[in-house]
Formats: sequence, structure tokens, C-alpha cells
Amino acid sequence: MFKNILGYKFDYRTAFVPIVIGAVAGIFGVLFLEAIHLFTDIFLVKFVGYIPPKPLGEGGSLDYNFVMEHPYLLPVATALGGLIVGILTHFFSPESAGVGTDAAIKAFHERKELGLKTAFWKLITSAITIGSGQTSGKEGPIALIGASIGSFVGKLFSLSEKERNIAMAVGLGAGIGGVFKAPFAGAIISSEVFYKRDFETETLIPAFIASFVAFIIVASVFGFSPLFFVQLPPFSGFSVYDAVGYIILGFITSVIARVMIFALDWARGLFDRLEVHPVFKPAIGGFLVGIIGMTVPVAIGTGYGWLQMIMMNNLGDFPPWKIVISVALVILAFAFTLGSGGSGGVFGPSLVIGGLTGASVYFFLRDFAGFPESSTFNLTAFTVVGMVSTFAAAAKAPLSTIILVAEITGGYQLLVPATISVAVSHFFSGEKSIFKSQVNTKLDSPVHREEFKYLILNRYTVRDVMERNVITVSPDTTVITASKYMQENNISVLPVVEEGNILIGLITSTDVIKACEMDMGDTTVKEIMNPNPIRITQDLTLFETISIFIENNIGAAPVVNNLQENILIGIVSDYDIGKVLTKV
Repeated sequence: MFKNILGYKFDYRTAFVPIVIGAVAGIFGVLFLEAIHLFTDIFLVKFVGYIPPKPLGEGGSLDYNFVMEHPYLLPVATALGGLIVGILTHFFSPESAGVGTDAAIKAFHERKELGLKTAFWKLITSAITIGSGQTSGKEGPIALIGASIGSFVGKLFSLSEKERNIAMAVGLGAGIGGVFKAPFAGAIISSEVFYKRDFETETLIPAFIASFVAFIIVASVFGFSPLFFVQLPPFSGFSVYDAVGYIILGFITSVIARVMIFALDWARGLFDRLEVHPVFKPAIGGFLVGIIGMTVPVAIGTGYGWLQMIMMNNLGDFPPWKIVISVALVILAFAFTLGSGGSGGVFGPSLVIGGLTGASVYFFLRDFAGFPESSTFNLTAFTVVGMVSTFAAAAKAPLSTIILVAEITGGYQLLVPATISVAVSHFFSGEKSIFKSQVNTKLDSPVHREEFKYLILNRYTVRDVMERNVITVSPDTTVITASKYMQENNISVLPVVEEGNILIGLITSTDVIKACEMDMGDTTVKEIMNPNPIRITQDLTLFETISIFIENNIGAAPVVNNLQENILIGIVSDYDIGKVLTKV
């Protein structure tokens, strides 16, 4: 009943379906953020006596004072949260474990249907993971939640398989755009995140619509201000020192991204080899994270509030030496959380680790290399650019992360520094992505393989693949002689020609078998040949040719110069066409 109302057909190309996806994703985004607040209050505030700082865009305060009344209970809280998540993921929703974005990417490439059940369980398990203090991000969960919503809405509106897949990508972008108050970046992520070196361009327009709808709904509850409040000096130019500083930052964040990927793979391998019931693995990982959190509280939860304090140069509870050692410790905590099977995402930890890296590089260049302070060389700028530069390198998503700078900070002053740093970090980051299910290009995705085969078959013509050295027989050749030709040359068809290489018929191995009852030594090819065989011209595309083969149930056909003169110039078979496709 949804397909056609008042004569109007709804599909993903129109505004209606993306609006529905965006609205539902926005509602789930609000529920997800509220669930994180709820579990944070239960595990950290009431149990541990720790109120994590928040970025100003989430209601944080500049007057924050760090207090943890019962630090010895933090490992208990994180382990308990991990145990609950282990039970839920093992018995109710295995797909909710690990990195949500990667699960969504895998579902996209495999055209796997997701549903509201997946969205619900991912919301609960990730909220518990983050709320109990483990190092995780909101992006992964909301990406999988949004993708599940898109898949569900696509099925609800009876969209085609291809359209449902696009709806899934649209939902992924809408979820991220809403929760991070970054609708432009969310829409671009929905196109960029599936590939290392390509884009899913068909998702862009509906994703923009869905992301803005989700953003409006989430921001109506939590405010329209950017996630982080950033105060930069008035822009006064861009010096050589600034450029060199951001090139150095780009290179170092590319190394940090590689370390993150290695650490996550190492932790996964460690917990895979651990001979305990899967239910207990997230609890063990959570306990280790709690130990780290007792040392550096930035490793607890999302850590965004601590980044906000660094941006505001509020370093009373977080001196430079602690910022530097936090880089390695937060990487470990991130690896233990997700490597043990905890539920969450890599975007948040990437931002935190990147922000800490940016601040560390700033301190080094200022204190040891003597770089002068400027409107673009300062602690705030390096923290912000370090955040996005690290994620761009780890996730192979440079474009969306550059846009993200403007949206999460509310300004465009850092676009040039971010572009320099992101370009360098992406270049040196290598082939490995933190999302294992990413593929290089559309050509490598099962979703587009058939489409590319069609395009390739239309790109080549018969002229490109036909066999020009054709073995032929005359109409007076005996059948026994023709049979020997076929056996000796391992062929199944023989064109029959007369003077001038004019095609007058075709003999196949089937024709020879039928002639076995006759005197093959006296019977000529002319008596058993097909006088009107299917003929192909050399300007036909391979797609047109294979269509003719399928329609006529044949595997090969003679190629003539034109259908009037009938001069044989070659032969083409399904094997010749298949050789082109195997190169895909």
C-alpha cells in the first residue's frame, strides 16, 4: 500500500523514504544518547563516584573539577559492564559485538538484511559499554543502528534489493549526522566509508535529506550548538612554520593510525586465543580498561569532555606529560574494549587518540623546536586537526573528516590546516583500514560486480576478442574428415565456406554425432550442415553477443564482415567472452 498512493510512486530517489529513515534514525539517536547518560549515571556517577566531563555541545562546563571518589571500583564497573554485554551479545545478538560500522559495511557489501532487532540490541549493548566506562565511541553503534533502520524501512516500502542497500547506507549516514550534529559529514560518510578509494555516489542526495532530518530531531533535544566549543585567535595568515607543523602532524597521526589498527588486531587475536567462555571475554577486557582508566581518566567512556578541556587550555587536571602518555594508554584501552568483544565504535576513540596526539605534537614543536604561536599554530587547532587527521588515516575517509572539522567545531578557520594534515596522514597510512570489511573500489564489491560485468561487456566488441585464424571446411569435405579436424584442434564448430571465404553453413560436434548412423566416409559436410547459422558482426558488443548466445542456446558463432556479403572473418565463443570477465 506504500508503493503507490494517489498515483505517486515512492522510492528512495524521492524525499519521502529518506525523510522516514532520517526521522527514525533521529529518534533512535536520541534514545541512544539518553541510554548512555543513564548507564553512565548508574556505573560511573553512583557506583564509582566519578562524573565524566562533557564537551560544551553536550552540556559540559568550563568549571569542571576532576573527582573520583572510589577509583578502586572503576575496574569493577567496567568489568561488570563487559560481562553484561558479553551475555547479551552471546545469547541474543552476536552481530552487536565489536565495531558497529564494520558490521554495517559488511552487511552492505553482502546485501545482508538488517532490522530493528539489530538496532535495538546495538543500542543497549553499546550504551552499556560506553556508560560503564570502557573506551568506545558512539559512531559505530549509531552507524549500525542507522543502517538497520534503513534496511528495515527499505523492506517496509518494498524497495528492490539495490534500493534497500542504498537505504541501508542512507540510514548509516543519518545516524552519524544526527548524533554528532554533523549532517554534511554524515551524508558524505554514507558514500565514502564503504570503500578505501571510491564513493557510493547514489547515496549522496537521499543521505543529505535523511542526515538533516536526523540532525534536527537530535538537536531539538540536545541543542543545536556544535559538539565542541572552539575558541581560536583571529586568523592572521598561514606561515611556513604552520605548514611544516601540520605536515609533521599528518605524518605522526598516520603512524598512530597504523598503531591503532595493529593494536586492535593484536587484541582480537589475544582474546580469540583466550580459552574462556565468550561471555567472560568482554568482562576481562573491561577490567583491563578500568585499570588503565584509574591512571588516565581520558580512557573512560568517550573521553570527549577531556578533549574539550584541552581545546580550552584547561590543563589543571591534565598536564602535558599526562597527555603524552595517554596516547599509548588510550590505544591499549580502545584495543582491549573492542578486541575483547565489547560493543561500540572506532570513531570516538580515533578522535580522542588523535586529539591527544595533536596536543602532544604541539607541545613538542612549541617547547623543543621553537615554533611560534599563531592563529593556526596553537593547542586548540592542533588538537582538533589531530582528531580528524587520525580518523581519516585509520578509516580511509579523508573527505568526510575534513568536512567534520567545520561541523563539530562550528568554524571553517581550520579547513586549510586540516586539509594539509589529512592529505599527509592519508598518504602515509598504508593500505590497511580499521574497518576490515572495506574494499578498495566498487569493482571489488559483490554489490557492484554484476553491474561492472555489464559495463565491461558493453565496453568490448567482438572485434576485440574473436579468433581470426579460423579452421574451415568446404561443403564437399567428408564428415569423417571434419570430425578429425575437430578432434585434432579441440573445437566443437566448423564454419563451412566456399570460394572467397563466403560462409554458407556451420557444422557442430552434435551434427557429427548424429551422422554416425550414416556412412561418414561418403557423407559430405553439405548434407548435415546448418545452412542458416546464427552469424555475428564484429561491431557488436560482447553484451549483445552473449545475449544472442543465450537466446539461441549456442556457445559459438561465426563472425562475418556483414550480413549481406557473408565473408567469414573470424569466430567468437562464450569462452572468449568469459576470458574478459575473469579479468574483473
